[in-house]
Amino acid sequence: MVHESYLWYTSADKRLRFSLLLAEWLRQSYAARMLATTVPIVSQPYLGDCLDVLTTLADESVDLILTDPSYGNEYISRSHSLPLTKIANNGQEAYDLLDQALAIAWHKLKPDRHVYIFTNWQAYEPMAAIVRKYFKIKNVLVWEKNNFTRGDLKGNYGYSTEWIMYAHKGWWPLNGKREGNVLHYKKVPTQSMRHPTEKPVELLKYLIEKSTLEGEIVLDMFMGAGSTCVAAKRTNRRYIGIELEQEWFAVATKRLEAVTG
Repeated sequence: MVHESYLWYTSADKRLRFSLLLAEWLRQSYAARMLATTVPIVSQPYLGDCLDVLTTLADESVDLILTDPSYGNEYISRSHSLPLTKIANNGQEAYDLLDQALAIAWHKLKPDRHVYIFTNWQAYEPMAAIVRKYFKIKNVLVWEKNNFTRGDLKGNYGYSTEWIMYAHKGWWPLNGKREGNVLHYKKVPTQSMRHPTEKPVELLKYLIEKSTLEGEIVLDMFMGAGSTCVAAKRTNRRYIGIELEQEWFAVATKRLEAVTG
């Protein structure tokens, strides 16, 4: 005759094994669904709202965030050769968008990695307050250009710099020797600009090489004309670029197709 305690033990053991098998099945099923719905990590620009595209990326799949969001100053380019002179979401709504984008992007960035976000002295305070909600700002890099912007030519000093917030998610060392936080790179000449706020590829290459290794993934969720993606491709990194405006997306795609190696 089988003892009652033995029947209870074997029954409990079966229940435990069933629970473990069920948990494993659910884990694998969830993983399969995630693989089916996430964007594959290949170098590609994406047309769409960054809030929508970011949610399709796998968590902790990105090695670097390098982006140039709107500064919220309603900037209008004076260039007559660009397809658009205005930038989307470039009023006060720019700060809400940045907040929402970083809230999602935090999950997509791997632990102990870097973030670079362009800004200027007028927009720094509201933008930095948002960045600090998600990352630790380690420094502000000063990009010194080779010319002044327009403005009050008699009553003010010329603006010859923009700033770059350098932040961490955790901690990660920079590549190469230690260098200063003033970066000297020429501004893209107005007659050669493909976007109203285009940044020089050489500056972006420098930042990418300081914070990533070849083959790693660079994310720019405000891609514009694709300069960050061009810099990533030229340094043998993979990239994810996201752009809302069809006109800039077309420019970025054409530029990337022209980059070889």
